[in-house]
Amino acid sequence: MPYRLVTGRFRLSYQGARFVGSKPDGESVWFKPDLPSLLQGISGRDAKFNGGGFAQLRLEGIDALEVHFPRSWHQRQAEAAGARNYLLDTLLGFDVEYAGEAKDGRAATNPFPRSVSWSNPEAGVAGYILTRAIDPYQRPVGFVYTGAPPRADRNGEVRLEAPALNQSANARIAEAGWAYPAYYTHRQNEGGLPVELRDRLIELSRTAFDNGHGVWGVDQSRSNPQIRDYDQLKTLAIWPKLYRRLAAYFDAGNIGLARFDNWIRAEKDRDDQVVLVTRGELGNLHDIYEVRGDRINMLYWPEELMVVPR
Repeated sequence: MPYRLVTGRFRLSYQGARFVGSKPDGESVWFKPDLPSLLQGISGRDAKFNGGGFAQLRLEGIDALEVHFPRSWHQRQAEAAGARNYLLDTLLGFDVEYAGEAKDGRAATNPFPRSVSWSNPEAGVAGYILTRAIDPYQRPVGFVYTGAPPRADRNGEVRLEAPALNQSANARIAEAGWAYPAYYTHRQNEGGLPVELRDRLIELSRTAFDNGHGVWGVDQSRSNPQIRDYDQLKTLAIWPKLYRRLAAYFDAGNIGLARFDNWIRAEKDRDDQVVLVTRGELGNLHDIYEVRGDRINMLYWPEELMVVPR
């Protein structure tokens, strides 16, 4: 499956009229392409660039715990910070300080990191991405690599297969257990993962799960946790898409889960269409969990689901 090869630099801040620090998490980072035109016209969409000329890149195939959704809300703090630090420190090679937070994410004067206050190397890290999709928020979705790129064909494309996938930051995060699988079906503007690449990421995630690595050591997606409000929600490690729906539900003023299922079904944007891979059926988000009282339990593992893009 051909991917567009785009070289550039990963960066965490820029200096314009004022210092601007990014708000990275475990599956996104700023990327400044050498040729911005290469991030235009990908399946009918163009990437959006900020004042420093950076696009917000989203890593394909993974979903780390939320560090600021909505606003300053977040999931289980130590593991959310762990995923972010693994991406930025271990894989990309940055040394980072955040406004009001110790580097390990535990001691903070604000609830969670709001922005980068300092990073080294300041000029960023050279690397490249392989992409074939721009998401509805105009973010390139792709695989992240540091160092020199492979040779592309005359159209600037390369074929991505399992051996090269293994070297990506995406695969290494999955292997270390710092993120959940996050798969989408193929649509014109969305890309989607070829089966052989998805299977490889699933294999890496399963190994991390078996060994209790990263987030899998504390995951409660299928442990029937009690969640009455945001204060309980933020202490849990659960599938981030389900967290985002629960966070929005509590942010709307709800207490307890009695109304959650009706709230989900009330709007199509909440009740995503989902392919239940192991059953070969098309369902909705309301089909993948069970609510009893104030307890909610996922009926499928994240790897068994593919979300249909809106």
